[in-house]
Amino acid sequence: MNIKTTAIKPSVLTLIAVLCGVFSSNLIGKGSIDSFLAIDNAEKADLNKGPKLDDLAYLRKITIDLMGRIPTGSEIKEFLEWPENERRQKLVDSLLVQDRFVDRWTTFMADMLRIRTGATGGSQLLAYVHRAVKDGKAFDELTRELISANGKSSSIPAVGYILNDNVDPMALTAATAQVFLGVRMQCAQCHDHPFDDWKQRQFYEMASFFGKTQRVESRFTRAVYTTEGYENRVLWPPERSKPKTRAPVDASFPFLLEKYDRKPDHLVRLETKREAEKVKLGLDEETVSLDSLLEGVRASVQDVTRKAAPAGFDPDAEIQRQKAALDIKGDLYRASELRRELGKLITHPYNKYFAQNFVNRLWAELMGRGLYEPIDDYSEYNTVSHPKTLEYLRKEFVAVGYDLRQMIRMIVGSDAYGRGRLDATYSAKQRVDSEEAFVSAASRRLIGEALFDSIITAGRLSEKKWPAGANLKTIQVRERVYVKEDGSEEKPDPEVEELRQELSGNPNMAPMQAVVKKDGYDLEQSIALDFDALLNKDKVLEELNAMRMQSDEALEANRMAMEANAAPAPRGRYKYVYSDQVIDDNPSYTSSFRMASPAAPDHFLRVFGQPGRARLGDFRDFTASMRQALMMINGKLTHEASRVGVLEPLHKLLEGKGRNLNEALKRVYIETYTRRPTQSEIEEGIAILEEASSPLDGMADLRWAMLNSHEFKFLP
Repeated sequence: MNIKTTAIKPSVLTLIAVLCGVFSSNLIGKGSIDSFLAIDNAEKADLNKGPKLDDLAYLRKITIDLMGRIPTGSEIKEFLEWPENERRQKLVDSLLVQDRFVDRWTTFMADMLRIRTGATGGSQLLAYVHRAVKDGKAFDELTRELISANGKSSSIPAVGYILNDNVDPMALTAATAQVFLGVRMQCAQCHDHPFDDWKQRQFYEMASFFGKTQRVESRFTRAVYTTEGYENRVLWPPERSKPKTRAPVDASFPFLLEKYDRKPDHLVRLETKREAEKVKLGLDEETVSLDSLLEGVRASVQDVTRKAAPAGFDPDAEIQRQKAALDIKGDLYRASELRRELGKLITHPYNKYFAQNFVNRLWAELMGRGLYEPIDDYSEYNTVSHPKTLEYLRKEFVAVGYDLRQMIRMIVGSDAYGRGRLDATYSAKQRVDSEEAFVSAASRRLIGEALFDSIITAGRLSEKKWPAGANLKTIQVRERVYVKEDGSEEKPDPEVEELRQELSGNPNMAPMQAVVKKDGYDLEQSIALDFDALLNKDKVLEELNAMRMQSDEALEANRMAMEANAAPAPRGRYKYVYSDQVIDDNPSYTSSFRMASPAAPDHFLRVFGQPGRARLGDFRDFTASMRQALMMINGKLTHEASRVGVLEPLHKLLEGKGRNLNEALKRVYIETYTRRPTQSEIEEGIAILEEASSPLDGMADLRWAMLNSHEFKFLP
């Protein structure tokens, strides 16, 4: 259906802004997203608003954005049973407390923080961020922990952030500025930035906050942890200039903090919120002092703020508790005072870069583009498309206590989020202008994980949909076996092989008895992570005590004793043998948001744009490709989702006494497209089902076509 809209003239937008009463920057917190968008759009001519999404389209869009998949049939039924005037509010409230919300937004954080589960401490870091999202931990608190943590990832999982860049001060400086402040300083590592005001000296001064941190690996246990040394590794002048002498650089924070004649409204609201939280948690005045946070830094804010941390500034009780815990461990994991100071300065409420960077990333995730682009490259030389909207959002983020859920609630509740795309009757320029002004929705394809899980949902693949033995299949497997001197073959005990790999210190070593499926089209399965198990600290304390109590000689003796129980791999000739194996190919899939990430390069998620997270600025790629088309057309996931399993409710509507093709089509459309079919779609669907060899085959063809359609792969 084509919905025509009227172009809004600048004078009308100006009038709207006046009526909203939000022209003054002092009214931050009293306006709304839509009112500030109207102000920013006031001088833009002939903007065409996109149609308002109906309830089912809104349900589909927000469920994909917040839960990472399309809604199920039962969720749609429950939504439609709610009173019309309460549906959307109740929906948002229900989605924000779901476990799937935590999984989906952990992936958002993992992209931003470049978390790789294969890196040292990566799995624990991902589990830690997952717990933080689940518990609603304030983003400023989480950031301070990530920047300041020292120790072993199994006991202090936040240290995974430092380990991710191999504790390299230069790499950590570039990453910290880009990830948490949205500023690209990396060029300044080698020379003064050619397109910005950052100087090489400033880069080195910020790098000095990381200059004493060391990565340590035990010679015997191979355990990796971080601690603080006594000397700063960051020296000036740079080595490449071949200076006669070099000296450590004093740590200095190059970002200006804001200053105010009087405490602004958003900081008053933050102070009130934190005071209320302090009372709720039963904390005393010494533990959390908001007055010192907001007032005690006034003298420092007048300056360039590149000196020591502001006196009395101690916003985070958790950092104090963490530091005390670290001190108990003695010299093994020395706390970093410099990085603790840096964490405070980065997350300071007067540091606009921090809040601004996060809300711009969040806005881009939910609206399809940022208020400035690229989202990690804010500069005075870059254009901010909607400066007043950005200012409003970043101050609101501070005011609500850096709360992810509150900011999401605010954005998805806006009129801008609730609008759909302009159709093809508008010119390309009209569509682009409206999308860039956020008065119509941008064309957004589902992220790879959401597309994966939506196929699972539409095809009912979260559970087995066939009885045992219904899908027997013969596959070839390959095994590596040892050939003895007499020519006989020996397959090693898998448990012995596992122990041998563990003792070798190389968990990636290929096992001697590796079974490999030769079906090349099955590129969707992966390993699911148990986040709770990754954060189990009981084992950590035992390991720590053992390390402190045992000498290196004792550890080596234990190691030798273990090796004696596992005979070394026999030397000689090995070969691969192939054999047929019958399996019951009745797959079910877990959520892709729980998979180890990033996935292998040829996995479904990577083909559909999941970033490798190995470098800065590695964003999701939404470019269409032939590999994507082939994976959707021929891939196992789409194939299994299209088939109608005997255990599916849909099966009863296509065969037997309960056959009802009309009802079957309605069910498929509502469960796949989150909408009811039109009359012409019913007629076409009936024709497909009746012309096929059986209604089951016809429905599989129809489902396959629907899953491959743009309507399925793109948000409303």
